[in-house]
Amino acid sequence: MRKIFKLVFGICFLGIFASCEDYLDKSLETELTEEEVFKNFDSAQGFVEEMYAMIVDYSTAAHWQHFHCYAEDAVGIDTWQFDYAIDEGRYWEWQRDGTGSMFDGNTNTNAELPFDRAKLWPSSWAGLRKANIVIADADSLMTDASQIEKDVVLGQAHFFRAFFHHEIMKFWGSIPYIDRVLEDDWRIERPSEWSETALRIDEDFQIAVDLLPVDWDDPDFEPGLKSRGENMFRLTKGAALSLKAKNLLYAASPLMQNSASTYDYDEELAKRAADTFAEVLKMSRYSLTPWDEYETVFYSTQGRYPYSSEYIFSQAGSVGWFQSFLPTNWQLGAIGQNNLASFPTHNYIRDNFGMSDGLSCEDSPLYDPANPWENRDPRLYKWLVLDGDQMVENLGAATGENEVHRYAQFHTSGEHRYPNKGNGTRTGYVAKKWFPVGFNNFDNQGVFAWRLHVRLTDVYLMYAEAALVAYGINGKPAGFDLSALDAINKIRERAVPDGSLNVQPQYLTSDNAFMDEIRRERAVELSYESHRWMDVRRWKLGTQEKYKLKTEIIFDRNAEGRPINFVERVLRTKVFEDKHYWLPFPKNDTEIYEGFPQNPGW
Repeated sequence: MRKIFKLVFGICFLGIFASCEDYLDKSLETELTEEEVFKNFDSAQGFVEEMYAMIVDYSTAAHWQHFHCYAEDAVGIDTWQFDYAIDEGRYWEWQRDGTGSMFDGNTNTNAELPFDRAKLWPSSWAGLRKANIVIADADSLMTDASQIEKDVVLGQAHFFRAFFHHEIMKFWGSIPYIDRVLEDDWRIERPSEWSETALRIDEDFQIAVDLLPVDWDDPDFEPGLKSRGENMFRLTKGAALSLKAKNLLYAASPLMQNSASTYDYDEELAKRAADTFAEVLKMSRYSLTPWDEYETVFYSTQGRYPYSSEYIFSQAGSVGWFQSFLPTNWQLGAIGQNNLASFPTHNYIRDNFGMSDGLSCEDSPLYDPANPWENRDPRLYKWLVLDGDQMVENLGAATGENEVHRYAQFHTSGEHRYPNKGNGTRTGYVAKKWFPVGFNNFDNQGVFAWRLHVRLTDVYLMYAEAALVAYGINGKPAGFDLSALDAINKIRERAVPDGSLNVQPQYLTSDNAFMDEIRRERAVELSYESHRWMDVRRWKLGTQEKYKLKTEIIFDRNAEGRPINFVERVLRTKVFEDKHYWLPFPKNDTEIYEGFPQNPGW
């Protein structure tokens, strides 16, 4: 019998899956043979569980830092944090501890807090090896298991093998596809084409689609019975389809195709992506959360995970005080518990959050530079705190000297504006997508916020992008009655059901014009959800000046208290050359053998 490495079944002791004790009857750390690990479903599933703890949460994996600040959508306030290194083009910093990078650092799947549990580079490679062990041994060694139990163990392993490859490639570019447990045969050449590995990823995701259930809580799905009611984080057919389609869309995108133009996609890969996204959108399991319940996608005030009909796939495991970690990092320091907040940039808001007539600020006759927040897309008001907005809900909470905190004062001499106040907003805005009004030091409203890796709105938006490339503005895949235009309008009609916010004719004059509108819609709907840096890069827009700037809006108030004298000012200009589309590989890794070259420019 072969001895396997020491196993740390950390995830089962985090309270992430309350029924993990059903799967493991060993001590926290123990040495087992492969035959012991895979002897039955409970033991094999226990081995698989640790891979869930290797999923990196982009919004919280970096201590007091946000992945979202890497693009032009938001700005951090300190120069020691990793977002500042990204803005300065110092990508080698991803390997330096103490900067808040989510990419490297010590990992421990038994850690209580997610930012100690996984980092993208080491955890993804460890996850790949673990998945390959399962794929190599589970089927033959699970002698005391039913076929459906073997299938779901293998389905999860194939998903994770595909997922961890995809995670690495999103940031470092193409890597070899590792489809076996490497011993002394690890000198594998790095492919020159992204699609070579992406197509292997696609094969694994398809196996996962074939083997995973639609719902672990289905009473007819035997492997889920022990943990019924506690399976929300476990991988499903919908998650596998969504990631399969996302991988294909990425492979079709301009950066991955080495395209000269931001509009130059691979049509065949885009078609495969659109057709696969359509399969997800057909599933009755998922539906768009209504406008008046939209907050339930992002946070809960009931002390439990915010779970909605949009949930498809995410990491697990916010515990204790960490449940409010994400909203704390968006809250204003003057009324919150964190002086390391991040703030939405004015240029991102101006360029993407348009007007109530469905047009951009640039194109709409409704836009008034002297009243820039009038007649705007209602999502602006839903997700952003503007000057004069109420910030404290309990009218008796902010009294006396604290009365100044009841309403936002973001003007230059205001109580909540930097540099007038050191813990004020740096840009003239605060993002409130992750918390209710009562989340502050006066109301003391508890909140449990949670970022999803994939939710249904994201699938609609990715479908629209892929379908436009494959079928045009109004074309549709066979057997699916939804065009790219229909998908975008469906999202907008959630906010404004009468259709007045829908895509306007001037954006439908060409595929390129509509692609710009799809991207603007994505920037609004997925704002501050840690997608933007990847999107700007894969669309090959990073070197354009528009996507380098991070600006604030400065203004005064007149005698009546109305904002006046608006001036936009640049806070940072990102350093972004062609080499900044990819992170550099660790230097030592590129010097071991000739077949694994460094990314260009590094």
